[in-house]
Amino acid sequence: MEKMKATQTIVDDSLRETKMHGTEGFPLAVYLDDFADFENGYICWHWHEEVQVTMIIEGAFFCQIEAEQLHLKEGDIVFINSGLMHQIRPCMLAQGKLYSFIWRGELIGNTRGSDIYKECVEPVLTGNLSYMVWDSNSPSYQETQVLLKKVVNLFAGRELTYQLQIVILLSSLWLQIFEKMPKEKDIVSADVKRDKQRVKAALQYMQENYQESLKLDDIANAAYISRSELCRGFQRTLQMTPMEFLMQYRIRQSTVLLKNMDLRILDIAEMTGFSSPSHFGSYFRKYMGCTPREYRKGC
Repeated sequence: MEKMKATQTIVDDSLRETKMHGTEGFPLAVYLDDFADFENGYICWHWHEEVQVTMIIEGAFFCQIEAEQLHLKEGDIVFINSGLMHQIRPCMLAQGKLYSFIWRGELIGNTRGSDIYKECVEPVLTGNLSYMVWDSNSPSYQETQVLLKKVVNLFAGRELTYQLQIVILLSSLWLQIFEKMPKEKDIVSADVKRDKQRVKAALQYMQENYQESLKLDDIANAAYISRSELCRGFQRTLQMTPMEFLMQYRIRQSTVLLKNMDLRILDIAEMTGFSSPSHFGSYFRKYMGCTPREYRKGC
């Protein structure tokens, strides 16, 4: 089973994950994520066109899907729809394990032009079902858990017909998801669409300029909106402020630089946009649970 480390969760300026999951011929990947291996101790904000199902196998996690935050415990399963910004944080930093199943809709629908895709897959991908959770109280929980464990074993063994068997199993899971869709498709409001576009523009600007001394006005101007509207958009979309995201991103970048023993912590603080080493150290402890020096010793 492939282990996906944080250094492999590569995103572009819009936070879209750039890694291909599976192959063109079989667009599915199954990952065993051990959060002790992650440089930052968590999976940072990202999105992908594929859908995702995550099954917690050890520990407890906060899973934030845009503005919704879920608390997942051992055994819980969550479906995350295509194109949604999400991040996953263990309740205890760098502790916990989970399986992630990531695949494109065509895996079940065969091709985008097929009747199955148009009538059973596309309505989910374009509908208003953002996520779905199975826990021990869900009617189909045991069935879903067994199904996913079978997929893990098939994917690891890769014996003859394993792809067909996986597609059959995931089709059964997809039927559950399809049946849980709201019957009436809500029209996504223009305000929600506009929020997402503005937030993505702001995120791109921050990631391109995080080394500079950025002010809230700079970020708002990059998204062509006022400071107050920028903050409201971030709260509605991600339930955080723009500056919170910026600080988290700077700390994430600093963990990479700390592995270079030739760089002084003072230099790293300056390279990641912090006004002083003490400012850097304060935020590093807040998000990583230790000082930059302690983190470096553990590298």
